[in-house]
Amino acid sequence: MYNGKKRHKVSGQVALNIILILLAAVAFLPVLLIFIISISSEKSIANIGYSFFPESLSLDGYAYLGTFLDQLVRAYLVTIFETVVGTVWTIFLCAMFGYVLSRKNFRLRGFLSVFLLITMLFNGGTMANYMVKAGVYGLRNNLLVLILPGVNAYTCIVMRTFIQSNVPDSLIESAKIDGAGEFYIFGRIVLPLIIPVSAAMGYMQAVGHWNQWYTSYLYIDNPKLSSLQLILIKIQKNIDYLQNNVATLSPEEYAMLEKIPDVPTRMAILMIILAPILVLYPYFQKYFIKGIVVGAVKG
Repeated sequence: MYNGKKRHKVSGQVALNIILILLAAVAFLPVLLIFIISISSEKSIANIGYSFFPESLSLDGYAYLGTFLDQLVRAYLVTIFETVVGTVWTIFLCAMFGYVLSRKNFRLRGFLSVFLLITMLFNGGTMANYMVKAGVYGLRNNLLVLILPGVNAYTCIVMRTFIQSNVPDSLIESAKIDGAGEFYIFGRIVLPLIIPVSAAMGYMQAVGHWNQWYTSYLYIDNPKLSSLQLILIKIQKNIDYLQNNVATLSPEEYAMLEKIPDVPTRMAILMIILAPILVLYPYFQKYFIKGIVVGAVKG
């Protein structure tokens, strides 16, 4: 009887692993196709379309992007700065906000909770944001505009719920009895205990910062401060402009258009954007279940 149950359990695990592997393959295949197309020749794409098995390979798409190498390297550094600093700043502020909201004896807890909820439901709009950030704070052509203000309502709520569920009040009260202040409690006790949810929320914030281009488009005119996504969008729009205005192109512009590998370049742009996210995701994956599924019954 015991051996039968054991064999049944093993077969169930094998079946589950096979299903998960198939689902992972289905999710990964589009990315693989994008990569293959990015290294396919335009002739192959014209003959057989998008295929996992191109007739011939070519790095023309990446070579064309290489002509913008200086801009791309500078934009990469700007985007890395925005992603790292913006993510750390947001998680730190949201962790402090969540800790404050988790304290039941804090008098302004209800008011701040309602205030936080209002920011999720209402927004001043693009014009109001622009007038405040560019006009009042003078953040035009300033990298600070890409990372401020840094408070995300959803992240604050998740932080608050996680702290309430996983940081015992008795632990905080014991620290207060020993003479610890709020900043010491937050920095030395609460922060180490909320690493899982911080990593999970941090990864989401990092992806948002990495893919951000609209804020840079609105506030950044200096090409040296443009984000990676904005540079890549401008490259793609230049290609679209040339293709949509062939009749008005000069001979030099038409010759340049003929040399541009259209589809491989577009796919190469996607790979440049996706590659860092794909590399970093496995390191953060283990924190997602523990970090997002908050308030679970603990053993």
